Amino acid sequence: MDALDRTVAAVSDEAQSLLVTTRTPRRDGFMQAVDPALKLVGVLSLLVIAVVTDDLAILCGLAALPLGLAIGSRIAPLTLGRRIAPPVLASAAVVAPQGVLQPGPTVAALGPLSLSATGVTYVAVFLVRVTASLALLSVLLLTTGFGPLVTALRRLRVPPLTITLLAVTYRSLLLFFRELERLAHARRSRTFSRGSLRGRWARSGSFLGTFLLRSLDRGERVQRAARARGGTRMRPYDRSGSLGRADAAFTLLLVAAVVVRVIAA
Repeated sequence: MDALDRTVAAVSDEAQSLLVTTRTPRRDGFMQAVDPALKLVGVLSLLVIAVVTDDLAILCGLAALPLGLAIGSRIAPLTLGRRIAPPVLASAAVVAPQGVLQPGPTVAALGPLSLSATGVTYVAVFLVRVTASLALLSVLLLTTGFGPLVTALRRLRVPPLTITLLAVTYRSLLLFFRELERLAHARRSRTFSRGSLRGRWARSGSFLGTFLLRSLDRGERVQRAARARGGTRMRPYDRSGSLGRADAAFTLLLVAAVVVRVIAA
């Protein structure tokens, strides 16, 4: 297995595990019992609070909240950490220079570079905000299947075109990565020797070209299948069901977060 095969396998596995979450939404946990529409509105409200808040203490509380929700929803903290770690580390690499570039009182000197108090605070607030936002979104996706999420959007009167584009994009991405995985398996089964570097580059180019053509063909087949089933008309959803204790508890949690933010302002 060469570098291309390892990269394709890793990217495909991670993407499919991110897109297809079947086990955690079925567990008997706190967030799984909350109505999907209420859950969606609540998480979006908490995201707004995280965006407009510059108080580091409040942001740390918001970052700890999804951890508690994950534990109450029977989701391992390690699972949540694996999902948010890559983008948080990437954000840290991007924002870290601000600790030196921001003017202000010097906290520590690293040779010719000096860390300012303003810069350290800016970096800390930014990273905690990113961590809280990603953790909230991850808890939402880990406890809500894609079907209930689409139903929640329809109940919230989101424009049908937006929902259709979201559903088609989700399906296309899933097919995209599955096709990529199948091509990688086929390539490995037909490769008997590593060959020269030039030969590996040539095979990699052929692999990517074949993948592009097959992806376009799969997209056309998805379109034809949608037309055969009546186009993009949506089926009616079940409007039955009432709010329970988990919904009331989640609502109280949201109200408490809003009250704390208003008082802090």
